[in-house]
Amino acid sequence: MNTTIYRNRPVRSPIQPRKHPVEKIREKMGDPTREDNLMRQEVRKLCGTYNLSATFSEDVSSLELLKTPGLIAIKCVLSKDGKPVGIGHGSSVVSRINKGIERSIFGCLNGALMSAVNSACKTLDALRLEAAENRASVALGEAYRARGTDESAPATERQREYLKQLLQTHPDEEVREHWLSNLDVLTKSEASEAISRFAAR
Repeated sequence: MNTTIYRNRPVRSPIQPRKHPVEKIREKMGDPTREDNLMRQEVRKLCGTYNLSATFSEDVSSLELLKTPGLIAIKCVLSKDGKPVGIGHGSSVVSRINKGIERSIFGCLNGALMSAVNSACKTLDALRLEAAENRASVALGEAYRARGTDESAPATERQREYLKQLLQTHPDEEVREHWLSNLDVLTKSEASEAISRFAAR
């Protein structure tokens, strides 16, 4: 009696991607050492200099709320251009286990600063994105202005040829002759408008 031995072979699911999405992104990004690398361009857009100031003070509300003997509480307000972007708190308790008063205070100062920086991160993210969007809209406005000046340039040969083809079939001879006789003096904007009008006819 003959027996058939079946061996399982790995079969790729039809819905399984051939490449992991991360691999595709890496390929799209290209060589990270190149100046035109997409990731580096994005990084450069969002990098910048922030003038931040940190103001430390006693955290009176924590002292009044907790009323723990030996409690040290410090508040840090992190500001950018005079506007608060993050608030942090640091606290410690002086006891037999933790006797160093100066060390405890320094620990509270550092803890409050780190807490303020942590809370400021989301605000700074929002500010960075807002600045990037503002730069993008300024660039878009400049592009539209540049496009506007470009539109007043003479019509291209391609525009004139296409418009000529459209006019050959126009039923109104007077309109046809008018446009054909003015083809050489049309601007890009005028030619584009005429093409849209006659192509839709």
